Amino acid sequence: MSERENIELFLQGEGIAEILLVQVPHDCTVREIIEKAKAEAKNLQHDGSEMALLFEDSDDEMNPDSRLNEAGIKHRHRVHCHRCRRIEVTVNYNGQSQARKFSPARTIARVKRWADDQFGLKGVDATEHALQLCGTDTRPDEDVHIGALVRYPDCKLCFDLVPKKRVEG
Repeated sequence: MSERENIELFLQGEGIAEILLVQVPHDCTVREIIEKAKAEAKNLQHDGSEMALLFEDSDDEMNPDSRLNEAGIKHRHRVHCHRCRRIEVTVNYNGQSQARKFSPARTIARVKRWADDQFGLKGVDATEHALQLCGTDTRPDEDVHIGALVRYPDCKLCFDLVPKKRVEG
């Protein structure tokens, strides 16, 4: 690989509504990826100095001064950049609520599996339900990081576990 050859990363984070495919030099630092995320984020009212970078579905922040290979970041990895270190997620189902704190890099799919376990949904019952943002009809895709749905300092999310639409025929 040449000295400044680029790799591609899938980036999600605070103020980044859609999953972005970004190019960065393979030998850059984690801090440079954070800077790239800040440049891509919309309407952030801060300098981003408190932002952390995490692997998808990971709880561990990466050292900002590490180079990509030291942090284990490779071509086409999925990463998340956010100021919230933990997001308090509440899921409502059948008149009951369960809450837990998650990393902002956790996916909707991971939170859904946790909610299914909490409410005892298994097999077909679990597949027939989806997470929907409370008070809306928005059902984020399973590969969306929960941090993409909140902005610091409001590090909380609320979902309803709802039946998917059934086609009667």
